[in-house]
Amino acid sequence: MRSRLIQTFALTMTAVIILGGCSNRTATFPGHSDPEVWNAMVTVAENPVYDDWHVFENEVRAIRPEGRIEILRILRRDLVRVGQDPLRQVEEWKFRVQFLHTDPPTIQFTARQGAIPAHLWREADRYFADMRTILDREVNEVELIEVVEEIVEE
Repeated sequence: MRSRLIQTFALTMTAVIILGGCSNRTATFPGHSDPEVWNAMVTVAENPVYDDWHVFENEVRAIRPEGRIEILRILRRDLVRVGQDPLRQVEEWKFRVQFLHTDPPTIQFTARQGAIPAHLWREADRYFADMRTILDREVNEVELIEVVEEIVEE
């Protein structure tokens, strides 16, 4: 009996450790300056884009001296299946996005609530992809300006 209780307790604690607490993911952004990366971090946090969810609430607190952004985001959608009533789905996320002062600039994305790791990875990957889109667009705009300047000077 005691052995069964210990096994149950150990299994429960393992599940809590795997699914609960804070989980994080990091990405680096070589070829970009610290201010460029910080601006992209803030822009993505303040302007989330989802293909399959509606952003119901998005509270962002950017703390530049600490290089940290706190995000509270509530997402909603109605899942409609043939022959069934629509099902309202709601996700609430609490994220911390931390600028790590490294070379190249590195960002750490942390979920501040218990979450299935794969769901966190999906959110982190979406966030980092949006940052790369912004940073690549800035690089292309700079290159375009350089080409225009070269043509004008000739």
